[in-house]
Amino acid sequence: MDDIASAFPLALGIILSPLPIVATVALLLSSGGRRNALAFACSFTAVGFLVTLVAGLTSAGSSGSSTGNSPFAVILPAVLGAAFAALAVASWLGRPRRGRPAPTPGWLAAVDTLTPVRAAGLGVLMAATNSKNIPLELKAGAVFGSAGAPLLAVGALCLGFAVVAALGVLAPTALAATGAPGVTSGLTRLKDAMIQHNAGIMTVLFALLAVMEASHLIAALAA
Repeated sequence: MDDIASAFPLALGIILSPLPIVATVALLLSSGGRRNALAFACSFTAVGFLVTLVAGLTSAGSSGSSTGNSPFAVILPAVLGAAFAALAVASWLGRPRRGRPAPTPGWLAAVDTLTPVRAAGLGVLMAATNSKNIPLELKAGAVFGSAGAPLLAVGALCLGFAVVAALGVLAPTALAATGAPGVTSGLTRLKDAMIQHNAGIMTVLFALLAVMEASHLIAALAA
C-alpha cells in the first residue's frame, strides 16, 4: 500500500508541464474554444492512461516485496536520475537570456485553425513525445503492477493516476466551462507566464526528479 501511495506524487511532475498547459489555454482562447480544448485534454489523458496501463499490466505478478534487492530497483532510478539531470542542464542552458522574451512555440500560430479531431491529435502528440511524462507514467504503472493487486484494481489505479496527472490540462478546461467572469484574461496571463518561464520551470522540475531518483537509488543500495 505504501508503494502505491508513493507513486501518486510522480503525477506532480506531469501536472506542472508548461507546454500542454499553454496548448490547452491557447485552444480555449481560439475560435474552436471549449470543444477543441476538451478534445485535447481527453486525448492527452488517454495516452497517459494507456502508457501507465501498459507498464502496470507488464509488471503485474512481479513481487513488490523483492524489488528492493533486484538489479531493476537499482538500474531504473540510476538511469532515470541521470536522464533527468541531463535534461535539467539542457533546459537551463536553453533558457532565454536576461531581458529577452522566450520564443513562442511555432505550433501556437496554427491553433486557431484546428478542428476537434486535430486538437485531439495534438494532445496525443504532446503526451506521446514528452521526455518527462513517459518515464514517470512507466514508473507509476510498474509500481501499481508489482503491488500484487488484481488486474482490475491495477487498471483503476492507472486510470486514477492518469486523471490526476492530467489536471494541468483538465483544470483550465473545467474552469473555462464555468463561464466565470475574468476567466479569459486569467487564462491569457497564465499562457504568457508559462511560455516565458517554461525553461525555468522545466529546469526545476527535472532537477527535483533527479534528486528524487537519487534518493530511490540510495534506498535501493542500502536495502
